[in-house]
Amino acid sequence: MRIASGLRQGAISAAVFCGVMFAVISVDARVRERLAELLTGGGVASFSARAGDVAEALVTAARYQTLENAPLVVFAAVGAVLFVFMVKA
Repeated sequence: MRIASGLRQGAISAAVFCGVMFAVISVDARVRERLAELLTGGGVASFSARAGDVAEALVTAARYQTLENAPLVVFAAVGAVLFVFMVKA
């Protein structure tokens, strides 16, 4: 029972961390444009090519946004690590 609770809390913590990262990344206009192209199906390119473009835009945005918002990213990462150590104890 305790392991299931720890797994659930770990999953919630990971989801919150991913949510914070997605919020920081989605501020970038290039990501929004690529995601709109993926969802609307615009263009002749295949779905996998458009998904690759979205992934590339996400990585680029993550690189730039994490440099600009470094304190927020560090806070979220440290919080996730501390939570993992707290659950293990």
